[in-house]
Amino acid sequence: MTFEIILLFTIVLGALVLFTSGAISVDLTALLVMVSLMATGILTPEEGISGFSNTATTTVLALLILSEGLKNTGAVELLGDKMISLTGRYEWFTLIIIMLISAFASAFINTTAVVAVFIPVMFRIARSTGIQVSVLLVPLSFAAMIGGASTMIGTSTNLLINSLGQSYGLEKLRIFDLTLMGGILFFALMLYMIFIGRHWLKKDSNQEEVIDDGHGPANYLTEIIIPEGSALINKSLNGGPLAPTRELNVLRVIRKDNGEASFSPVHIGRLQENDVLVVKANIKELIKLSNNPNVKIITNDRLKHVNDESVETNLFEALVVPNSNLIDRKIKDVDFRRFYDAYPLAVRKGGVIGDQKLMEHKISLGDILLMDGDSEPKTFYSRNDWITIQRIEKHEIEKHLYRKDKLAVSVAILLGVILLAVTNILPILIGAWIGVTLMVLTRCITLKRAYQNVEWKVVFLLAGIIPLGTAMNKTGADALIAHGFVELTSGTSPAFVVSGVFLLTTLLTGIISNQATAVLLVPIAIRIAAEIGMPPEPLVIAILFGANTSFLTPVGYQTNAMVYGPGNYKFTDFLKVGGLLCFIFWLLATFLIPRLYM
Repeated sequence: MTFEIILLFTIVLGALVLFTSGAISVDLTALLVMVSLMATGILTPEEGISGFSNTATTTVLALLILSEGLKNTGAVELLGDKMISLTGRYEWFTLIIIMLISAFASAFINTTAVVAVFIPVMFRIARSTGIQVSVLLVPLSFAAMIGGASTMIGTSTNLLINSLGQSYGLEKLRIFDLTLMGGILFFALMLYMIFIGRHWLKKDSNQEEVIDDGHGPANYLTEIIIPEGSALINKSLNGGPLAPTRELNVLRVIRKDNGEASFSPVHIGRLQENDVLVVKANIKELIKLSNNPNVKIITNDRLKHVNDESVETNLFEALVVPNSNLIDRKIKDVDFRRFYDAYPLAVRKGGVIGDQKLMEHKISLGDILLMDGDSEPKTFYSRNDWITIQRIEKHEIEKHLYRKDKLAVSVAILLGVILLAVTNILPILIGAWIGVTLMVLTRCITLKRAYQNVEWKVVFLLAGIIPLGTAMNKTGADALIAHGFVELTSGTSPAFVVSGVFLLTTLLTGIISNQATAVLLVPIAIRIAAEIGMPPEPLVIAILFGANTSFLTPVGYQTNAMVYGPGNYKFTDFLKVGGLLCFIFWLLATFLIPRLYM
């Protein structure tokens, strides 16, 4: 093992730690990998920045803009409305409709965009049918993941793997080469969800639900302060309006006599002026607190009373989406009044809450903010930094700012791009950028909106991580790992090797991003195929489906992270429901991939 390989493995190990821990964002981790490879001399500067000019990166950028154009014209919303009109009170039939439409849409539109638009639709279906929203959101995410894996333009991972394969001399995968395999997996998903999965996703009556009338158990974290002149001054927490109940519980009391000290409620004695209370409460109790003159909810660095009767406001739940400007920012550092025309009253993180101070909470993807203000998306930030998943005590029809007069044009452009790719008249890269140009020229989307709304995190993640594959090939690290794998599987059948690669990909994607998994494993898989004398295509396909269908955790795929909080799921829900499904897919992949792609 050479010094360069040891150095490369050190960089890879560091990247895996960062990807797994979430200490910094995945795109920044990818850029650190790129810079490290150049700084250590493993790659030349030209090789290091090659990810930015890679066809996968530029094609993904074009497809992201096309997806935003379709979203901007209301095409995805139209599918959501169709979904609502088709669903009924039969739970199994509703699930079939949800999964069919989400999978179909994700085959041609960015998967994250589809799920972001459909999450509020799931809440509307839950309210109208009485089906628990937890039963709907995981099937939505899983079906979208499989739909995206079923065409070459469905996900950025597919384009990345296709581009990596071509760089090693493999033939280019056509747009529908994956559809048969994806269709079989989707059929297995439907049967699994109808007969097994949906029953495991149901919540007991005593468990928290995101959709409720505000009378459920305490599930939001907020901070209140005892203002000057409050009737609660010198009163005990016990027996008063802040006494612990199922709906409201004081977690900590912060007192600023000399510095700042934190006390357990049982040790606080009597309340004092300017005491800050970290409170866990449900929506009903939060509304009571906002109307209680003896307390004030802290909404930013300054203290504001949220119940300003001169301004008509509404409570609504806002789900933080990918590419949001709020991610990784503390609540206290955001000027909500200026940029959003609304104030955060409370926060819910990933379906659970802790006892940290609300103002110190660092916002993450999938967090739910309970907001007080105008829930209609009138500002750029409120349209793109969150999606409103529930309005409280407001029953008017949701309004969306879409260019519906351009809907037919945007759909026609997408169909044209697909037709060019299917007929091989033009490569998907050229066809996609022609589509982007037409979208802008026909005003389906403006360049400004494209610049603002494109999920640049994906673009920089790809550009930063692609050079890692080059480094593995250049140093011989891929050959070293491949040789070890071959020794472990010597004397076995090609189907066993495919099975092992699929399983490794699925497990690795459960803890790091699927794109990073693909970059790590594709060079190794191609080396393995060369050493055992089998075609590399089945192993590449195994990586493609393994990376796109890892349902084990909410962190391996963005759509899982997006539904984690709104569905009030636990980490174990994904391990249980997604784990068995991954096992089924592993068996199917072991049997089908060698037969379909060898």
